Amino acid sequence: MDTRVTDDSPIATGRSSRVHRLADGRRIGFAEYGDPDGLPAIALHGTPGSRDMFALTDAGARARGLRIIAPERPGYGLSEAHHFDALPQTASDVEAIADALGLDRFALIGVSGGAPHAIAAVSLLKDRILRLLLIGPVGPIADCDHIRMSHLHQFIFTRMAPSPHAAGAFFMGLRTLIEWAPGAAYHLLLQRVPETDRQVLYRPEVRENLQTAMKEGLRPGVEGPLQDLRLYCGAWNLPLGEVAVPTVMWQGSEDTVVPPDAAYFLAGELPNCQLEIIEGAGHYWVFGEFGHVLDAVRAAWS
Repeated sequence: MDTRVTDDSPIATGRSSRVHRLADGRRIGFAEYGDPDGLPAIALHGTPGSRDMFALTDAGARARGLRIIAPERPGYGLSEAHHFDALPQTASDVEAIADALGLDRFALIGVSGGAPHAIAAVSLLKDRILRLLLIGPVGPIADCDHIRMSHLHQFIFTRMAPSPHAAGAFFMGLRTLIEWAPGAAYHLLLQRVPETDRQVLYRPEVRENLQTAMKEGLRPGVEGPLQDLRLYCGAWNLPLGEVAVPTVMWQGSEDTVVPPDAAYFLAGELPNCQLEIIEGAGHYWVFGEFGHVLDAVRAAWS
């Protein structure tokens, strides 16, 4: 059963499946990991994904005195579907979770498809965010002229994304495969990543986490990833040059899931961004090195 979280009682049991209801009744699902009394960080999952993705941070966050709060975007997991017209509007859900849990200051993590939403949240909540941490982010592809992209990236981000029918068919197929043949879905994933990613993905705990996170994220349907693609493959309409919050970005040089050049472009647009290019790494390196990110979160509080 979901644990409901309200403004009157923001702390509850059942940390892996919590729910906050907005004033209009819409439900936002989230999980908590690490030290319940630790220094807070809000972590935004990839596309597709869910709150379960950050279960791998639990022990490391506890050891560092950190509290990881992982909300789900509309249409994923426990969060009800909701239409946003533009990327900046998604910041209101991050604000709602922060307010419900009484977080005056916090670090903000955005992984892959969660990164554009994290930047939107920074634009709204800049005075409350200590540090922004972006891992293998989706960059502002519509605003990048002449960046290098693989044929697969071009198909996904410039041809499939604008078509709800094509994108819907893709994610419905993925949802069906994950539900009925998770081993086959994982095998396909292994085929399209570099060897460095495969070494991480072969780890049993990583495999279990990714399969669980994607299955839960797609359980209610495909509205979540469809909205993600629509929002971050179009114009972001965010004042990137005004995001003064200290930012750290990690990007694998051999990423086959998101275009690295779009991430490099994004790093150049953010005025206070430290870019760390991980040579030879792909998209999934972080699942084997969450401690590296958690150290950066802890340092933000020093």
